[in-house]
Amino acid sequence: MTMHLAGYDGRPQRRKGLATIREDIHVHLAAATARAALGDPTAIRAWLPESMTWLSGDSEGFRIDLALPARTETISLRRAASEDPREVLYRRDEGGAVEELAWGLHAEALGECHITIEIAYRPAAGFLGGALETLMHRPQRTQAFRDLLWNLKRDLERRPDFERTTSGNGNSAT
Repeated sequence: MTMHLAGYDGRPQRRKGLATIREDIHVHLAAATARAALGDPTAIRAWLPESMTWLSGDSEGFRIDLALPARTETISLRRAASEDPREVLYRRDEGGAVEELAWGLHAEALGECHITIEIAYRPAAGFLGGALETLMHRPQRTQAFRDLLWNLKRDLERRPDFERTTSGNGNSAT
């Protein structure tokens, strides 16, 4: 699932029975540095919002729980190969609702990049599951991944190597 900013459509998408959520953030950091962090599955532990609980992880993947209203989803993902150097890809491992998580990196300037996260997941089925997905689960899931992105941004921009990759004080306004 190679992602490009051109032609981005923010509306909910469906493909092969999967729903997708796509969010992005601007980071004051070189794309190569961000890629190295995103390629370490254990690094995600520091970025988890309150709605996500770390279960386990190693150099190849991770397992977390996402708390949703009246439901907890396990997300179990392993690193996967990607032909696009601007992408870090994880695919489902050991079950779970999320089939794929892809990080897209887009260099914008020296020491600046845009990070996009796209998840493809199986929404709850049936009449009640569909209603809960539309009214409660999707908005909560989307917010959880937005919070994860903001935590990632704060963590990456506070790293000691950040000041060396930018032109000045290391402070971020976005």
